[in-house]
Amino acid sequence: MADLTIAETALSGGRIRYTLGAGNWTGRRIPDIHRPGATIEVPERRMLDVILLGDGYTTAASFRAALEDWLDAFYALRVYEVFAGCLRVRALYTPSSEPASSRRDSFYRCKLAGDGRSLEKDDWWTAGDADGIAFRSALWAGVDTFADANPRRYPLDLDVGATNQAITNDRLRDLYRNLVVGMLVSSSTTGHPSGFTSDVSRPAPDAGRHVRVAFGANEIHEFSHGFGLLSDEYINGRETANSGRVNPPRKSVFSLSNLSYSDRVDELPWLHLSPGGREPRSAGGQAPSPLVGWAWVGGSVHRGVWHSEYRCLMNGSHDNFAFTQDAADDPTANADGTYTDETGAGLRDGDRFCLWCQELVTLRILERTDQLLEAGDPDDVSAQGELWYTRWVERLRTNYWTLFDVPGQIADAEARYATLAPGAGGEPLWRSDLYSVPTAAPAVAATAAPPADDELFLLTCI
Repeated sequence: MADLTIAETALSGGRIRYTLGAGNWTGRRIPDIHRPGATIEVPERRMLDVILLGDGYTTAASFRAALEDWLDAFYALRVYEVFAGCLRVRALYTPSSEPASSRRDSFYRCKLAGDGRSLEKDDWWTAGDADGIAFRSALWAGVDTFADANPRRYPLDLDVGATNQAITNDRLRDLYRNLVVGMLVSSSTTGHPSGFTSDVSRPAPDAGRHVRVAFGANEIHEFSHGFGLLSDEYINGRETANSGRVNPPRKSVFSLSNLSYSDRVDELPWLHLSPGGREPRSAGGQAPSPLVGWAWVGGSVHRGVWHSEYRCLMNGSHDNFAFTQDAADDPTANADGTYTDETGAGLRDGDRFCLWCQELVTLRILERTDQLLEAGDPDDVSAQGELWYTRWVERLRTNYWTLFDVPGQIADAEARYATLAPGAGGEPLWRSDLYSVPTAAPAVAATAAPPADDELFLLTCI
């Protein structure tokens, strides 16, 4: 059971520093991925810092209430509770003269849309105007209040592959590796406006250094963008074409994404979770077909991108289909068969990652705490990332499956999906066209290496 206590320390100027759930992380112990059932102490220099700031909070009581909600939602996600021992969560309250708004008169000057319901996404956090400079100065002053926050960053020579994949060199190089910031924002209109996640650079002369900041709503969806480098799984624009992204040409723990830009059987990174993977399952007749781990359409754009499950914390609503890509027949359609923008099906689970996202967050934690590092590994960080991916697939994934009882999680998810009937006429989810079995790989020469076990099983099922 996670510790949900919050302790306060008064600072000057009405500021308050908080420690959240300290009993979870003061011992610095997490499961040992190399020895199932054992734990290991994480070195101080490899702890992961989560720092929460608040803009637009005019009273300490309102900010503390937001922290309580955040902490409850955080530990509701199993992966964050399992690895709570390395997640050092702290917060800082700074009084704001008024709620955040489009006027930008709150303490951090976060910029809201005119209706106050969402934060603007016009790059105000990178702007060189007075408000932009003031925002970055205030944010980093808040972060630096925690003088022991981990300064570790991804090296400048890290190379993860192509420039048009989900996680690129530009995104990782000089990014704070063991630090993520949450900027909780309060407005007079909604209390907690919808947000986004982006990088924020330090002021000069250290402008190359940047940190992932989750802005806006006090929910863990935005935080998981920043912490897990996860992408949105919803469709935001029906019939939008392929984004032009590709899967990483070199597989590395640093570049793995929760989205796949190919549905080929040899390129789908979550193949091991599919019905033809490590936990084989099938159905016959009118029995529900298994659904976890197939290729589910969409990931911001509609076409040319897939995710691994129907529902997930990283999904949402926007322009999602509920059952079929034939918009006029989908339950999200209007009575006349048209569709109104931004009225899609809500497919977000507030307290559950899909199983692929859960695995990716686990990998991010293990990578940043050096739990994947072994004696004899190369010094080059790019080579480490590729070796660690191979080691994960060949050996450590088995221990992860034991730690999280992934077979049981798969069974639970399949049972939930079997009860869903989202079609306009009550058709069950398994009859939906939102998912498909991965397509076959091109024929290979007879001398090519045989496919891995998961891949071989699936190929025989197609």
